[in-house]
Amino acid sequence: MLDAALTQHPRSRRDQARDTPVPAYLIGFVMIGLALSVGGPALSHLRDRVGTTDGGIAWVFVGQSGGYIVGSVLAGRGLDHGHGHRRWVAAMCVATASLVLIAAAPNLLLLVAAFAVLGAACGLCDVSGNTLVMWSRPLGPGALLNALHLCFALGAMVTPITVNRSLHYTDSVWGVAVPLLALTAVCASLMLTHSSPSRTRLTTVERSEATGARGLHVAVVCAFFFAYVAMEMGFFNWIHTYVERIEYGDAATATGVTSMFGFGFAAGRLVAIWAARRTSPGVMVAASTAMSVLAAGLFVIFDGPGPMLWVVTAFFAVAVAPQYASMMAFAESHLALSGRNTSAIVAASGLGGLLMPWTVGQLFDSIGPQALPLIVFALSLITAAVGAYAGRLLVHAHRPPVTSMNAPVT
Repeated sequence: MLDAALTQHPRSRRDQARDTPVPAYLIGFVMIGLALSVGGPALSHLRDRVGTTDGGIAWVFVGQSGGYIVGSVLAGRGLDHGHGHRRWVAAMCVATASLVLIAAAPNLLLLVAAFAVLGAACGLCDVSGNTLVMWSRPLGPGALLNALHLCFALGAMVTPITVNRSLHYTDSVWGVAVPLLALTAVCASLMLTHSSPSRTRLTTVERSEATGARGLHVAVVCAFFFAYVAMEMGFFNWIHTYVERIEYGDAATATGVTSMFGFGFAAGRLVAIWAARRTSPGVMVAASTAMSVLAAGLFVIFDGPGPMLWVVTAFFAVAVAPQYASMMAFAESHLALSGRNTSAIVAASGLGGLLMPWTVGQLFDSIGPQALPLIVFALSLITAAVGAYAGRLLVHAHRPPVTSMNAPVT
């Protein structure tokens, strides 16, 4: 009934866009970036605290990504039935509490369980943000999606410093819960006073399904996100440990290189906001995947300690930064994604984040840190290939013209 009403009264879509608490969405993604990125910078501390190996502590990534997948799957149906803001705020509260559990966990099993709770909460937040932004901007969510993921990058960027200061002052990661609590409080005050955006373009989705444009196309898009997140998280979660294992500098050097990734990632997404207003998301996906292959190749060539590690890290971060939001906008422009579709995409992302960091941990134990550059290069090639295939499919996907939509694009 609600979708039918939106179809009959286009003004309601414009009102919906104006009523969207965009600042809360952006702050919420800062929170997600901060929460999901704790594991990498804190990995050595957590490993030593629970008395395990690199391969053993890699299970925290399995727990976090497993929970992320579950949270993502559960989020889609709930969003399609409304109450997106309330669900998002509840998930942020759970994510904040899980950081306290991570700090208090006395053994590896409980630590993995705490990371699973954190992942589930962040998975629900991630699906909520991406879906609500696309519904609130039916004419073109690209710029706002890139802004959303820029804020995720900002959260990830400050995580190494936040973790480092928490360990310095408290010898624990519980201090990270303090900024998470503050961000959650701000978001709750904004979201709970606004109604959630509702599902738009139901007719477009139904026509797309009738032409068979959804099953294979959504599956290939999911495959892209699986490969992309495996590449990104494999690099980010292990670069800190990689710097330590190749004995390049001290702990501050490892934190600095990890922060360099965060700065490059944020810069890449900032540029992507500008580029999204001037070029198509498909072109952005193609250009950024090609750049990531080049950057990963340089990582292989300049493997080991030295100034080039900083340059390669920054270049790789800039290259991968636009890919998530750009592919999401590209898929939305051709398929009119529903909450369930977004859930499937984010769940596939979580699966990539589950398998690859754990795999890298096993390879660190059996081969050594030199495994990381080769893995990242292979994954960058796979991501580029799947992205090219998805692009060819989507440009031929049936998408009826959008009518009676005059919502402004932020």
